[in-house]
Amino acid sequence: MPENKADLFLTMTESLSRYRRADLKNEKNENLIEELYEDPLENDLILKSMLMNNTTLLIGRKGTGKSTIINRFQHEIRKTENKLSLYIDVKALFEQAKKTTLNVSRVEPSLTQENIEKLNLYIIFIKKIISELNKEIEKGLFTNPLVSFFTGNGLSKNDFKKELDKLFATIEQPTFQDITSTQQSEHFQSETSAKHKAEEIKSSASLTDVSASASARKNINNETLSSQAFTKILTRYFSIIDFMDKLKVLLLRIPIDNVFICLDDMSEIDKESMEVFTDFIVGPLNNLSDEYFKFKISLYPGRDYLPSIDRQKVKTFSLDYYDLYSIGNADKVEESALNYTKRLLEKRFKYFYGEDVDMADFFDFSQNMDMKSYYKLLFQISSNVPRIMGKVLEIALQKTNSLNKKITKKVLQESAKQHYINDIEYVLTKSEYIEYKSYDESFEQFHLLKLLNAIIDKAIQNKKHIGTSDAKIFEQYTTNTAPSNYLYVSEELEDVLKTLEFNFFITKYSKQKARDSSTMSVFSLNYGLCIDNNIIFDEKSDRKFRVERVFDFNKLVVDWMNNSKELVCSQCGEKYGLDQKDIFIKHNFPCQKCQGKVILKPIVDTLQKAKIDNNLRLPQKEYEILNSLNIKSPFTATELGDELDRAYQSINHSIGRKSKIKAYDFIKREEKNNKPYFSISDEGSSYINQK
Repeated sequence: MPENKADLFLTMTESLSRYRRADLKNEKNENLIEELYEDPLENDLILKSMLMNNTTLLIGRKGTGKSTIINRFQHEIRKTENKLSLYIDVKALFEQAKKTTLNVSRVEPSLTQENIEKLNLYIIFIKKIISELNKEIEKGLFTNPLVSFFTGNGLSKNDFKKELDKLFATIEQPTFQDITSTQQSEHFQSETSAKHKAEEIKSSASLTDVSASASARKNINNETLSSQAFTKILTRYFSIIDFMDKLKVLLLRIPIDNVFICLDDMSEIDKESMEVFTDFIVGPLNNLSDEYFKFKISLYPGRDYLPSIDRQKVKTFSLDYYDLYSIGNADKVEESALNYTKRLLEKRFKYFYGEDVDMADFFDFSQNMDMKSYYKLLFQISSNVPRIMGKVLEIALQKTNSLNKKITKKVLQESAKQHYINDIEYVLTKSEYIEYKSYDESFEQFHLLKLLNAIIDKAIQNKKHIGTSDAKIFEQYTTNTAPSNYLYVSEELEDVLKTLEFNFFITKYSKQKARDSSTMSVFSLNYGLCIDNNIIFDEKSDRKFRVERVFDFNKLVVDWMNNSKELVCSQCGEKYGLDQKDIFIKHNFPCQKCQGKVILKPIVDTLQKAKIDNNLRLPQKEYEILNSLNIKSPFTATELGDELDRAYQSINHSIGRKSKIKAYDFIKREEKNNKPYFSISDEGSSYINQK
């Protein structure tokens, strides 16, 4: 083996774990995406679908490879002579927009200060999106090393550049019409709709003495505008549809026959902003351009708000392994997932160590472990997420003293535990040190931790129960060997667990029929969590075993809901029973006492509130940086961005002069080779490691 065996291993693991935008380059700065890309489906089916002239959604948790698929798609499009691919980092541009100010108050005097601030944000955001589209078009046409445009079409590069700049300059054309009538129309329509809905529900819900109208007409100036209202106002600032048509005509002269706009990290912006963005730009470009503009969009599960796009007309790939592989054959989900794990890792090892690489040089094949067993273990540890595979293997590199010892099952188990503690657990266990937007958000995290702890406690009890049971299906187990990593709930309760799943505390494993023939969603606890809590992870994957009644967590989840949430009027504080949730939340029925809005909110815990108030709290993004530097440092801002799936501009903002981690000297800055590197200080270490 080469002398740099461990260095190559580290580079390989980083190529998996630093998956953001997948900038995989060799020492010559050449893009390696074509050599290293492994499609989650056999025969590159996702890539081939992406290359078709359609809008495609890639939905998956962090690290599932959304950005890598987009990068591989763009690499292929850049080889063509008649197609253009544009990349927009939506999250980065939105964060930049939030730091920029614009005064539209004199133009929109009828708006409240809150609505003016929102409009400012949306205008700046749209401006940045448009500016980025301009840059991406120029980059795609003028700096593409694979294809030379502007040949034999009579349009020179300089002439095209002038026309392009002129076109982008004309998109912003404020008309300054009075919007009061628009607001009044919006208000009247929403009030009428609410009135009719209230009358319908009143007759069916037996709620008496309630006015049919949600409230008396309020002054328009006090209204909080809807996303649809903001979209209408924005049309006065930007002539987007006219611009779209002219851009298409200009690009066709080159000729560019299709334009694909890749929107990465769109789920990171808030729901209302996403609705405005999709209604104002994405929807019109996608729906009204005669198939000319199409989108490739990466989204998080449960955060795919695309109101202006017909989801039946787009191709959607859910990259979390159960959603992806259950479509073909629900019984072969694990087999398909394992196949991807094997293909992904084999391609990496072969690239970095050569086609004749011997996996026995890295993994210990004694104690009944072969490479197939290691692939299965890595699948179970990572939930088939490439980024987690990379991070766990990097920790394993450290635990084997840079591969002076071979990787064993125990090493990988301990690495899984370390990854869980480093990168997952703190999201809930350290919530009182994180500055959320409101107390409600803090208590959401607090109650989720209580739910997680209740799940863990029951899993530990289940281990004892299975180990001492006389049931035939459990007869092979003792209290030291009984697997208890499963939990199942009814389909109706699945959404309650989505936040735990999104943060990798649990992962959906299957959907099966329980003994009473009802359909249950089966989840597995995180592998590292299991190791940390001495819970045995099932290696046999027996379908009958995992729907035994001992794994029924329905009552636990319902009890938690009843003790963590309350239905309360946001104006007068009147409380209602949770059994009336649908009436007030789903159907927007007003408070019976004051006609205010009834909301579902977390119950306040006085002891937790005291903890929160007594702690120094950091904004979540600053806490994430400090946590990463506590695990490993030094990092540049770009490296921190890779580690945390954020743009370097966002990192620079979180470590800048106005940040708390800077003000409290929690981080240190050093220059190395004319580059700034950041590490955690002693003060920062004391803060982050406090119990």
